[in-house]
Amino acid sequence: MNFAPYYIRRHLGCAALLAGAIALSGCQTTPTSALSKPRLRILQSEPLKVADNCDASGSYFVEFTVMSDGRTDDIKASAGPACIQEALTAWVSSFRYEAPGQEIPSGVEWLMVTAQKGS
Repeated sequence: MNFAPYYIRRHLGCAALLAGAIALSGCQTTPTSALSKPRLRILQSEPLKVADNCDASGSYFVEFTVMSDGRTDDIKASAGPACIQEALTAWVSSFRYEAPGQEIPSGVEWLMVTAQKGS
């Protein structure tokens, strides 16, 4: 019996498989570092003004976008009393950031805390 052709095909098949694996591993790219968001640096903000007759408690979140020039836009206040939504929207619209050069989604959480004077 002549097994030489079988061994040759087998060795060629293994060599081809190994060469293919090496070639495919060369196609792998180095993982890129995750793009980090630019740091936001706030330059100015008006004081938060909540009406005296506004009855609110708890935590409120406001989503917004810092535009490439540092202004805020697309401001969305979480559910809550209209007076809080209006106050938070006006406050966030007064924010001015150092221009990041690109639009950056952001947000701020505001927590209503009340206490008696001197406590």
